[in-house]
Amino acid sequence: MDDILLKISFIIIAVMFGISLTFTIVGLVTFDLSVNEIKKLLGSRNEGFAFNMIQGLDKHIENRIFDFQQLSNLNLVHMALINSNEKFEKIQDIKAYLSIKENEIEFIDTDPFIENVADDVLTEELLQTIEFYHDEYDYDVVEELFVTNAYGANVALGSGTSDYSQSDEEWWEIAKNSGKYMGKIHFDENYDSYSIDFAFRINDINEDFIGVLRVVLTLDDIISNFVEEADIITIPGRSVLLLDDKGNPIYSHDKIFVSESPIPYFQNLVQGKDVGFFELDDAMDDFRLISYAKSTGYRSFEGFDWIVVVEQDSSSLIQEFIDLRNSILLVSILGMIASVIGGFFISSTVSSPLRRLSKIANSISQGNFDIKIRKSRIDEIATIASSFEEMENNLKKLIETEKQLAEAHVKIKNERLTAIGELAASMAHDLKNPLATIKSSAEILQKNAKHDNELSKVVNRMNRAIDRMSHQINDVLNYVRITPLELKSIKISELLQLAKNSLEIPDNISVSIPDSDIQIKCDIRKLEIVFINLLLNSIQAIGKNKGKIECRIEKKDSTATIEIHDSGSGIPGDIFSRIFEPLVTSKQHGTGLGLSTCKNIIEQHNGKISAYNNPTRFIIILPISLD
Repeated sequence: MDDILLKISFIIIAVMFGISLTFTIVGLVTFDLSVNEIKKLLGSRNEGFAFNMIQGLDKHIENRIFDFQQLSNLNLVHMALINSNEKFEKIQDIKAYLSIKENEIEFIDTDPFIENVADDVLTEELLQTIEFYHDEYDYDVVEELFVTNAYGANVALGSGTSDYSQSDEEWWEIAKNSGKYMGKIHFDENYDSYSIDFAFRINDINEDFIGVLRVVLTLDDIISNFVEEADIITIPGRSVLLLDDKGNPIYSHDKIFVSESPIPYFQNLVQGKDVGFFELDDAMDDFRLISYAKSTGYRSFEGFDWIVVVEQDSSSLIQEFIDLRNSILLVSILGMIASVIGGFFISSTVSSPLRRLSKIANSISQGNFDIKIRKSRIDEIATIASSFEEMENNLKKLIETEKQLAEAHVKIKNERLTAIGELAASMAHDLKNPLATIKSSAEILQKNAKHDNELSKVVNRMNRAIDRMSHQINDVLNYVRITPLELKSIKISELLQLAKNSLEIPDNISVSIPDSDIQIKCDIRKLEIVFINLLLNSIQAIGKNKGKIECRIEKKDSTATIEIHDSGSGIPGDIFSRIFEPLVTSKQHGTGLGLSTCKNIIEQHNGKISAYNNPTRFIIILPISLD
């Protein structure tokens, strides 16, 4: 008894301790999963922010480029350039002329050109364009804006300072040859600001080169929309950066600041996809999420290869989860201690009644129902004891009922088999002789119907009906007539061929039988009936569709395995589990005894038969020798 009590105590304590431990593990795992899901959510959300911001930035730059390209298409610009180019065409030595002018003319902001050099109307138009952008956005958008002719000489200067000739400048050559030039960010001491210069080739209506338009846009204007969006999404724990193609910050910590030092994790960005996020370990924090989106351009603008980065530190939400984790650990430790104490108390209270119930259960399992059950002071155990008592009475009744049902089942089965036997005898007596007479009459009619097609069709229908009725009679007789086996040795392939030759195989069905030397000792006539039934079922399953029936023979130790499968529609699922029972069929004109007869014959040969669907297969396993 002490051993039983100790075992029960140990189980109860172990179970309660295990529940507490499981609760702890589940809580910690849930915490980690929740943190990881939050990281994915934050990273994906910040990915979206970064992508929208870089797309907006590329779109804004493309719009600016489009605006000034449209400016180069103005008729006023074309007329000024055509007039200037015509004058320059008359000069014999252009290079010498430009060199002289370069040394003679000094350009200043207020009066950049000497008389007869600049186009005053075009210059005024450029000045108005610059003022328009300033008035529209309330800050300087354009630092420099001027137009050169086809020889590189300035024709009009809207703002800024410039040499007279630009033909020796890299931007001028690139714009002339490729149609567009986009510079890098640079700091201009004259304007005390960062800017990017653009240049556009100007063609006449015949697509001939007539000049170049150059505009220098302030960095403040280029990333103005980006800065506004960054201000919106910047919150404590989250910041936005804009990097150039070298990884140097252009915008950082809410300020436009072009640095010469790339950020430490720039290589992670270069090696990543166009949009993504990754996690960095942070000594000051639990983690740091880096979400980013690379510039892919917008319409005709190919992009500057800039990258928008959204940095996310561990938020207050993560801190709340950490506090929850600590609470789970504390509660779990207290629960484990309580489970040990409670386990000892519960086990000492319930172990003795449980021991008595165990003895009762053992007695009932051994068939001893004449036992007395003591009442317990514990309500739950008293209820269990009452249930045991009620179970004892119910088991007595159940055993008696099952005995009566078994006897009734045997009686019904015997009566059913007797009825089938009587039916078979009656059918043999009442149908076989008349069918033989009808068959003979049909043969006489068929001989006399050689020249009467209509009568020949009627006789054929009669023969088919007679064959069907004969087949049903034979099914019944084969099922109820169990005769001793007449054992003879025969090759299985020959036995299958006999069954095939007994049937009329339609032209749409092919039957393949392997050439095998495997022999068995069996009742040839009875096994022929089995294979005829199986082949006939396959033929009927295929119907008028094109199909095939394939037989396989294999020897395994002292048994032979015969497999017959077809390409038919398969056995209906509602009767599949009962196909070997008598009177079960899916055919309108079948007796339901064919497969049951097959099963009886195979079992009489100490063999087994089984069926499978998709594709339909019947597998027969027979001993090679019955001696």
